[in-house]
Amino acid sequence: MSKDYYGVLGLSKNATPEEIKKAYHKLAHKYHPDKKGGDSEKFKEINEAYSVLSDSKKKATYDQFGSYQEGASGPSGFGGADFSGFGNFSGFDFSQGIDLGDLFGDIFEGFGVRRGGTSSRRERGSDIQIDLEISFFEMAQGVRKNVSVYKNERCQACKGKGAEKDEDVEKCSYCNGTGKMERRINTGFGSFAQVTPCSNCQGKGFQIKKKCSNCQGIGVAKRKTELNITIPAGVEEGSVLKLENMGAESRDGISGDLFVKIHVMPHSSFKRVGNDVFFEKEVSLTDALLGKTISVPTLEGEDKLEIPENTVNGELFRMKGRGIKAGISRTDGDEIVQVKIKMPKRLSSRAKRLLEELREEGM
Repeated sequence: MSKDYYGVLGLSKNATPEEIKKAYHKLAHKYHPDKKGGDSEKFKEINEAYSVLSDSKKKATYDQFGSYQEGASGPSGFGGADFSGFGNFSGFDFSQGIDLGDLFGDIFEGFGVRRGGTSSRRERGSDIQIDLEISFFEMAQGVRKNVSVYKNERCQACKGKGAEKDEDVEKCSYCNGTGKMERRINTGFGSFAQVTPCSNCQGKGFQIKKKCSNCQGIGVAKRKTELNITIPAGVEEGSVLKLENMGAESRDGISGDLFVKIHVMPHSSFKRVGNDVFFEKEVSLTDALLGKTISVPTLEGEDKLEIPENTVNGELFRMKGRGIKAGISRTDGDEIVQVKIKMPKRLSSRAKRLLEELREEGM
């Protein structure tokens, strides 16, 4: 059965050479077996389809007869470089102007290989984690806290260079200031440069004759920094807030992130139940039997709660919107009040007579 090379590349039969090349590059990048989500069999199909459709003579034969057969194998003589992990290139014609630099650029760069020009990666500062203790009320309502953090910041005296004066910085003689050493590899695909950091200057590209007296040549100095942090309502015990670019700063002026681990102090009376708060309220036996409007503590101060007649011990009452404020959640929580009937320890003679009368009435 003949293969649908146009279908493999997702093209119609009247596709232009430019469209064929564009479709091939896109699919080859996507399905290359050395990439995440790659597919070696799909990649082989794509190569085979392109090797035919990119060649005007092969394409003409394929368009006329619906198939093309060729016994030629891929090229050899790779100058000692190992490309065995790049898949099977059988039937792949390398003479048709294929841009292998575009195809393999992402892969080679991952191994420290560059294609033309020098790319330098700026150093990023380290991440920092601090612990922050907040009260139960601050957790429930949200709060802004001022905290002190000791962290590295770019040295202001030398601007991160690490030298006492500008003239104390000299170009590295090993790498000629590039910060990199390269070894050229000749392959069947072309010439590639394998790049590694300069061992003499550790990739910085310069050497220091006299170190900065403020940072001792490191380029950063530890300083106390005051930060104002917003803690949203409803944070959980042990949760971690990420504050981007507020961590330690590198000599290049790029900051890491600050991670704030939250510790919520327990409350003696209030308990958290999801987004609600739970509170136990003692009432007298008579108030429970006869009903009464009582005063109840809430996170925002005292509030009134109506206790109906014949309230039983342990009965729950809900005070809407008196719980944890909308912060991480989208709605305010409630306060759940559980009534605890306080039984009298001693009864007066008059109280006993009244209770006897109630018992006679069947209560």
